[in-house]
Amino acid sequence: MDPMILDALLASLHHLLVFSLVAVLFAELVLVDGLTDGDRLRQLARLDQVYGALAGAVVLAGFVRAVFGAKGWSYYASNPVFWAKIGVFVAVGLLSAVPTVRLIRWRKQTALPDAAAVYDLRRWMLAQLGLLTLIPLLAALMARGIGY
Repeated sequence: MDPMILDALLASLHHLLVFSLVAVLFAELVLVDGLTDGDRLRQLARLDQVYGALAGAVVLAGFVRAVFGAKGWSYYASNPVFWAKIGVFVAVGLLSAVPTVRLIRWRKQTALPDAAAVYDLRRWMLAQLGLLTLIPLLAALMARGIGY
């Protein structure tokens, strides 16, 4: 396969996965606002599982792109902006652990969480969203050779 076509396909896959990840996080934010019954809690927990799977797919596609894409691993491995982008993504992942654990715990309980707990969960999700906004900036800097 032509290396430029492969690079374009890998980039497109990576971007599609990132957009999907953000869309699922927004969907979780919408569902958490209306957390009034067990069905909504189950939907939210399922979406959180999808969010985790997408995060793994984003990392996998990103590293496949870094290794097999047009610029090659050496470009990324020596670029501090790339590692900053990875660091931000790891921070988002760490932030996402709190909602995941709470959703698992809540599903096991018979009573729904109170409004304060739901509000706190939403804050954790908003923190993830806030950090996620840094990733396109870092990606744009990398695409322009900043840090290399």
